[in-house]
Amino acid sequence: MCPSTVSDYEPAAGLQRAMSCDSVASDSSILDVEPDAPKIGQLEFGLEYDREVSEFIVSVIQARDLEANEVTGSLDSYVKVLLSPHRDGKVQTKVQRDTTNPIYHERFLFTVEPDELPLKTLLLQVYSSDKYARHKLLGEADLKVGDIEVRHPLRIWMNLRDMDERPSDYGNMMFSLSYLPTAERLTVVLVKVRNAKWTYGKEMGDCFVKVYLLQNGKKVIKKKTSTKRGEKNPIFNEAMIFSVPAPVLQTVQLRIRVMEQLPNGEVSSLGHVIVGSQLSGTELTHWNQMMSSLRKPVAMWHSLRK
Repeated sequence: MCPSTVSDYEPAAGLQRAMSCDSVASDSSILDVEPDAPKIGQLEFGLEYDREVSEFIVSVIQARDLEANEVTGSLDSYVKVLLSPHRDGKVQTKVQRDTTNPIYHERFLFTVEPDELPLKTLLLQVYSSDKYARHKLLGEADLKVGDIEVRHPLRIWMNLRDMDERPSDYGNMMFSLSYLPTAERLTVVLVKVRNAKWTYGKEMGDCFVKVYLLQNGKKVIKKKTSTKRGEKNPIFNEAMIFSVPAPVLQTVQLRIRVMEQLPNGEVSSLGHVIVGSQLSGTELTHWNQMMSSLRKPVAMWHSLRK
């Protein structure tokens, strides 16, 4: 089983440190988005928008019920904050040591014009770190800013999503991403498809994968794998290389579509995944991990969507 995150992950250069705050959104109202306690923990954060100076304020307050390291029984953790699209001002908290209920109390200021704010998605990622400088993504939560009212301060609890492989209505696909800046080369390695929903209720089928490079939503290049025949969970391990100049990297996306070859010669789409800097959730996480681990392949499982 391949982990959904990279254990030797190195934080990107230029991360800004937060300024501490003794009291975070102390006069705010409470919005409990997901009240049921999850298995991997919850995160509390505050939101506020100062229209006079066009500042969006994100306060990382605390987490609870995080999973301790199985070996040491303790946990050192920190939180990354990203505002997409365009990955505005990637920042992170200080590391809180030896606790599964860390209190961060740090805040971050993002300059966002009022008409742009509803288009933003806030992504909060909780990482663990150890004495060997290994960093692991424990879970994440994201929120579309346009779905809430930020004229008044809010404090929000959200469940962290488990980033390990998980089932999907249409199956799952594993692939890796890597980018080599010197050669301006984006590489996708299609690894495996599992639990696909084959047509007519079959238990297996003939399968191949198409990969589209999109720029500003338009198809630029299309490539595809070989066809795996009569396999339930086909393994490809095939690499596809795209030439992508660094200045346009943030404008491109990858659409990866799993196709079934039918006996009559027709093809049927079993599901797809889109990754890129302007997405959210796991799709954005994978892209950001690639950008933070240049030259190293980053593999993750993704849920197929129709």
